Amino acid sequence: MFQVAFYGKGGIGKSTMAANVSYSLACKGKKVMQVGCDPKHDSTRLLLGGRAQGTVLDYVRSVPVLQRKLEDVIGTGSGGVICAEAGGPEPGIGCAGRGILTTFDTLKKLGADGLDVDIRIYDVLGDVVCGGFAVPLRGEYADAVVLVTSGEFMSMYAANNIMKGLANFDTGKPRLLGMILNSRGVEDEEGSVGRFAKATGVPIIAVMPRDYAFRDAEAAGKTARELRPDSEISRRVDAIAQAVSDAAEGKARLFYPHPLDDLQLSDLAAGREIRAPSAPASDRQPCEGCPRRRSSIRDTRIMSSCAAYGAMAAFMRLTDYTVVLHGPRSCMYLMDMSRGGISLRLHRRGMYSSPPTHRLRCTMMDDTVSIFGGVKHLDSCLRKALDEGCRKIAVVTTCMPGIIGDDSETVVKRAALDYPDAEIRFVPTDGDMAGSFTEGMTMAAVEIAGMIDLSVEPEPGYVNLVGHSFFDIQWDKGIKELDRMLSVFGLKVNCRFLDECESEDIRGFCRASIDMLVSNDDANRENYRIISARTGREPFPLPLPVGIREHVAWMRAMGEKLGMNDAAEAEIASAQDEYGRFLEEHGRRFRGKKVIILSRKNDWLIDLFLDLGADIVRIGVFPGVRQYFAEIPSRHQSMVTEDYSLEKLEEDMDVLEPDLLISDLAFPVRGRCRFARIRRVGAGYRGTMMYAEYLENVMRLPATEGWKEAVL
Repeated sequence: MFQVAFYGKGGIGKSTMAANVSYSLACKGKKVMQVGCDPKHDSTRLLLGGRAQGTVLDYVRSVPVLQRKLEDVIGTGSGGVICAEAGGPEPGIGCAGRGILTTFDTLKKLGADGLDVDIRIYDVLGDVVCGGFAVPLRGEYADAVVLVTSGEFMSMYAANNIMKGLANFDTGKPRLLGMILNSRGVEDEEGSVGRFAKATGVPIIAVMPRDYAFRDAEAAGKTARELRPDSEISRRVDAIAQAVSDAAEGKARLFYPHPLDDLQLSDLAAGREIRAPSAPASDRQPCEGCPRRRSSIRDTRIMSSCAAYGAMAAFMRLTDYTVVLHGPRSCMYLMDMSRGGISLRLHRRGMYSSPPTHRLRCTMMDDTVSIFGGVKHLDSCLRKALDEGCRKIAVVTTCMPGIIGDDSETVVKRAALDYPDAEIRFVPTDGDMAGSFTEGMTMAAVEIAGMIDLSVEPEPGYVNLVGHSFFDIQWDKGIKELDRMLSVFGLKVNCRFLDECESEDIRGFCRASIDMLVSNDDANRENYRIISARTGREPFPLPLPVGIREHVAWMRAMGEKLGMNDAAEAEIASAQDEYGRFLEEHGRRFRGKKVIILSRKNDWLIDLFLDLGADIVRIGVFPGVRQYFAEIPSRHQSMVTEDYSLEKLEEDMDVLEPDLLISDLAFPVRGRCRFARIRRVGAGYRGTMMYAEYLENVMRLPATEGWKEAVL
């Protein structure tokens, strides 16, 4: 089967041309199918006696999957041409381009590919250049493309855009058959289109004059080719049909277009001779033996998680909020399983007082909804949650409503008016269209920071912790150590932004007189920039300390701020004494041992090995996605080897002969040394001592377990 796509600006006459050519091909003995790909669904009307055909999308919306039949969505028109119409959603709702994808998929599943057809013609709207309307340009759907244009600038502009779209779907062989000039009677029409054709390297295969035959045929519900078979118009239609037939048989040349750039389009619009392109056109010839492929999304770095998940995760940390996820159930499942799994593990380890609850709802968008719009589903899901008593709700959007243009904000505003006692917040993250997990969490953080009550007065004895992640301190002994450190100054935690808490904790954020970052990374600083923009407050100059040196500096800074220097110095003396005794007892296991550390920012770990007397022979940093860590200053930057690699590691393992390799990722050491993972040690210095004890046990083990050395 040979497939041809007729493209052109809306109203240019491409449907009339496509129907006439289909009928002409049928008269030549070809078995033809025509698929209308325009929401107006009038492509096949002239082949069906003037009547409108039912559309595939209306059928999909009203008939269950298992009850669908191919004969329900196709009809037989003049000359035996098989007819189908895609249709579209209601104006202003849904995505007509996505409907084209669904139409093609539905026809294929119902067996349209098995029909006895020689040539299939697609009649496609050319004003819109989105991915849905570009589907017929893809190699599996279009063996040849015909452009219908006139001498009007916007018609040629649309044709130029279609040429660009065709280049983006390069299959490695030319596919543009030519242009049809459907005359509108504008001044110097043939001259303008002729210059356009010459500049783009695309021939004009037919010039259709203005003729009352088309008007008469429209009134009769027929094609001009059928109504007046012996007219000049019919002879020109037959010429186009012959060109299509020749292309199907491999007798006609197809072309690579050279779309005009902006300067050339200006010349075209002004009626001037079109200048040479600003950049030389490439010789687009297929290479021998393999098709030429364009760059695709496979060349783009894939995000680990989308913005919708980040926003959902942020609001799920507010234990009194329900999240309404506007998207497909697959998104809800993956997001909730990931979040719930992490929360459950933390609960089992005693970090959260209660197990995770299912406070996530979903509008369950499916393929049909993506075409016809999902606002009704969002409205139903949101109001159901409100009717069931949910009074604090965050609406988070995924990719699908963003792509199809759902007016989700209006739905939220209407619900808020109807339920004045409810608090509904809207976060239009639109999945990965808005960025990664971090961007989504940041967008949610802006909404959540808006809850802070600025009228609350600070009270002594309270501190806020601000973090993008609280995992570093979320372990039993880590929490107890943090509480002990704060108790030195009589402090208690007021709010953890953003950790599991109630929205009232956020509202009372200003109750604390001190704000402190959990760690000094870019994500946490961004969180505090959001808080500062809302409150005008400044954070404590030091984040929570990790390791003895940061512990000492933090204690002195806090003591000075609160006027409790004596309490700070007493804690410092006790900590240094305890740490010194620990080094004396455990240092013998590490003195002189050669260590490789693979980590970007762990000054406490470097300090620990130096204090234990180990010889750090390499600190390697692999290039990675999380480059914001590179902005964090390190006291040991001179020791760090940037852009480290596995090849360099292999070389170092052989040359430096380390006793211990430490990393946050597992690496095969193949018996050449011992390996240990970097663990979370929490705040203060005692966590680092516990980690040293873990490393001491690792050092006691042989480099390779005995069973691995056994000869089988």
